[in-house]
Amino acid sequence: MIKLAIVVAVSSISLIGAQEQPKPESTTAPQTITLPAGHPPIKAGQTVPKVDAHANMKAATLPDNVPTTKATVLQTIDADVYTYIEAKAADNKTIWLALPKVTVSKGTTIEYPTKAFAVTNFTSKTLKKTFDNILFVEGIRIVN
Repeated sequence: MIKLAIVVAVSSISLIGAQEQPKPESTTAPQTITLPAGHPPIKAGQTVPKVDAHANMKAATLPDNVPTTKATVLQTIDADVYTYIEAKAADNKTIWLALPKVTVSKGTTIEYPTKAFAVTNFTSKTLKKTFDNILFVEGIRIVN
């Protein structure tokens, strides 16, 4: 009888301890977002349509005052809205450039902006290729 009472008491204590404890209230304040002037209001739970921000990109024409580096095109790879160009620069170093889609042939001499956004170990999901080093440029100038 005493054993039964002990078993019941231990079981009751275990069940009481296993009950879900009330969760403390969140200490982080809800985020408020300031929309740009003229932006339509966003309702709670509203989803944003998926838009490809790169869909209408075009390679820029480089202004004459932009410092450039000359290179010779070794190969090009077109992917979605980008063209990847492997080129040999004047110092005989091979470089990769990524820019909005352009048409350029192997052997063409090009100029690309000297100041470009350089990325190491960039993986193109579309090409399933990792570039050790790549320069993202807004455009090139075809020399010949």
